[in-house]
Amino acid sequence: MPVKIWEKDKRGLSSRVVTGWDTVLTAEEHREDAENLDRAFDAILDNAVTRLKEKSMPGVAAVFIRAWAVGNAFRESKLLASPLLKKEEASLLWKALVSKLRTGARANGQVETAWLELRTSLAREPRREGKNLDYFGMCIWLAEQDLQDAVDTFGGSIRNVWQMLERPALRPIALRRALEKWLGSQPKLLRQKLFEPAAYAEMMKALRRRWPARGPGSAKRPVHYKDTDLFAEVEKLLTPFALEPSEGPSSTKPVRKDNAGKKNRRK
Repeated sequence: MPVKIWEKDKRGLSSRVVTGWDTVLTAEEHREDAENLDRAFDAILDNAVTRLKEKSMPGVAAVFIRAWAVGNAFRESKLLASPLLKKEEASLLWKALVSKLRTGARANGQVETAWLELRTSLAREPRREGKNLDYFGMCIWLAEQDLQDAVDTFGGSIRNVWQMLERPALRPIALRRALEKWLGSQPKLLRQKLFEPAAYAEMMKALRRRWPARGPGSAKRPVHYKDTDLFAEVEKLLTPFALEPSEGPSSTKPVRKDNAGKKNRRK
């Protein structure tokens, strides 16, 4: 799909067309298609700003709501379901979108300052995380759940989102629903501890060991389970993380025999 890449310098805004399609001379031959896509991006970003304002949630980091808002706007647009994009590399779309956020350029060449709210950083472009994962791809994946469910699954932490997303076998929505249900069954204080990045990462490692992306044990994935069976498996795997220290494996150090029963004495 041809895309417009926006650039900004001392002279103002300019754009060039980039495409993987065949061309006779230059990619400019496909500018009309690129312009159509650019207008679709305008609508998505406008809707994302609206979602961001509508979904303010006390106690949840703005970066989490921002990512969900962008993903939700993309999903509602159904742009990625377009037949024209089925065989296209998503990386080219993200490159075009980043150029719009960086410059604020609407399809008509005007600058939209409201989009600044959608940028992850004013100093740099959205960064990749994990292997071949992109920020916008993460946003779309995150928005498979509604905002409250996503918060209840990841504790409002983008780091936790990446922890799950970067493990391919753990990506199905069915597993997120089972995880959300299990977390919701835990006491509030315990949930808060489990949402801490270090603890959450350990839970994801436990799930990955059960459902590896390749090799032994990779044939049966979460998508192959009935909902009740998947929840039961998640509960079995994660219950050790919910045990109080006194209930879990003993961590008490053995008493050294040479100190046993010894009393302090003054000389």
